[in-house]
Amino acid sequence: MRKSFKKIVLVFILLIIYSYVLVIQNLPDELVAFEGESITMKTLFGLNIETNSDTIEASSNNNESIAQKSGKATLKVSLFDNIPIKNVNVDVLPRTKVIPVGNIAGVKLYTSGVLVVGMSEIEGEDNKKYKPYENTGIKEGDTIIGIDESKINTTDELVETVNKSKGNNINVKYIHDDETKECSMSPVKTSNSEYKLGLWVRDSAARSWNSNFL
Repeated sequence: MRKSFKKIVLVFILLIIYSYVLVIQNLPDELVAFEGESITMKTLFGLNIETNSDTIEASSNNNESIAQKSGKATLKVSLFDNIPIKNVNVDVLPRTKVIPVGNIAGVKLYTSGVLVVGMSEIEGEDNKKYKPYENTGIKEGDTIIGIDESKINTTDELVETVNKSKGNNINVKYIHDDETKECSMSPVKTSNSEYKLGLWVRDSAARSWNSNFL
């Protein structure tokens, strides 16, 4: 009876440790937000997020912060405020408002596509770490507008298209500094049989920081 109880306790402890490892692994290394947006990251009991910059203000909710003004800041993730876990670098962009007046000529407003707001390495089904985005030229703040011959307007379309690739090399069309560029990536298959690029993305026209990990 005692041995069975010890096994149950051991399994319970291992499940807790595994949960923390998954949450920490899924925290982005870098991300992009706009002024006034709330930044929410999934955490567990004991995982604290702090910042020492006035660019970002921590709210009463431990896993949520507010992007106060444009600039760069670092969110420090720790366990029980004593054990450093990782740093998340945040680039806060100024929120701009465009009001068309007079005759419009030569002006393009990108309301479609998917905005890259962060990057993080992926653990493949072989338990190795991968960064498909590395050395491709794509950066936080870029907008993905196409995969191969398919146009991309939403995160759902991007996820579906990447999964259809079955890990084969794909051609990614994106906008960087108002210039359309292309790069190649090889999606990585995870233990969940999903294919990912290691990118945190959101619909470019979204008004809140609600991202998906792809």
